[in-house]
Amino acid sequence: MIYNRYISNKTLIGFAGIISVLVSLIWFSRAITFVKYITENGIGLDKFFYLFILILPWLLLFVIPVSLFIAILLIYSRLIANNEITILKNSGLTKIAICKPILPLTIFLSLICFTISFFFMPYANKELRLSRIDFKNNYSSLSFSPQTFETLNKLTIYAKNRDKNDKLFGILLHDERSPKHSITITAESGNIVTENNAAMLYMQHGTVQKFSYENRKSEILTFDDYVFNLTENQRVDDKLRWKSKERYLTELFNPDDDSEESELERYRTEIHQRFTYPLLPIMLSTIALACVLRGQFTRRGNISNIILAIFLAVIFLGTMMSSYDLIENNAKFTPLLYLNFILFFFISFKILNNKGK
Repeated sequence: MIYNRYISNKTLIGFAGIISVLVSLIWFSRAITFVKYITENGIGLDKFFYLFILILPWLLLFVIPVSLFIAILLIYSRLIANNEITILKNSGLTKIAICKPILPLTIFLSLICFTISFFFMPYANKELRLSRIDFKNNYSSLSFSPQTFETLNKLTIYAKNRDKNDKLFGILLHDERSPKHSITITAESGNIVTENNAAMLYMQHGTVQKFSYENRKSEILTFDDYVFNLTENQRVDDKLRWKSKERYLTELFNPDDDSEESELERYRTEIHQRFTYPLLPIMLSTIALACVLRGQFTRRGNISNIILAIFLAVIFLGTMMSSYDLIENNAKFTPLLYLNFILFFFISFKILNNKGK
């Protein structure tokens, strides 16, 4: 049908524009948080944008239903203002029939959200955590520009000169990574060597000063040769315990570690979130359509129906979020989450099927 393609194309274009704007705005707001990884951890722009890509699945899971909700309200309100919906209604189409052009897009977006929820989001969250740990321990990215203080994760290094073979001269190193003491090292020369994924600083002819925070005393010794491990003992290994949002569904259903009761409760809540978040495009679009097509169509505007749609959407989302908190405390509240979906879907369908209004 021509009107199906017409409405679906307009909604798709509106959805694409809105989601682009929302993703851009949220990305720019998150950029302030990630800038510290460039200034403090010496990370290049390529790694910086890689972090942005990793937060995209989580971002899309929430932005997709909201963008669709806004697009439906805007497009259908414009169609009502232009009397196009009135023409379709006068031609014998019911409100449900007028909503059908949105159905394929809604189902498609829900399937995308299911894919993100089950696969891409846990993968991205795992990679994001691994990347942060690597960035935190990546001392090889320090440029060691002569006469410049380089700081990375509470470790400050200064080199007076550097030759063409990257050998450092006039080294000053201050380490505050330990909560019990600080270490200050001076050396005539040295060079950095990477061994077994660890950055080692080999220094010659210098002193080591260790200051204890507990007794406020210092110990000083001199050396001819000294090796300092720049890398903290926080390397990624197979024993890393994944958080709930970093686990795939199989890992949530069958935890392979000695998880505590509080962790099992979070896993339980996360499982329900993975199955219900992807349903938001269907639910929010149903609420939007029910409200925007409610009552008599006039060209004076549809503000009251838009406000009603926003109000119902906020109530629905608030109840959903509250249900997650209740489920984490007690599994007996699980039916409330799904009753919330059924209730609002029934209310929306009832409004759409009301021939009198």
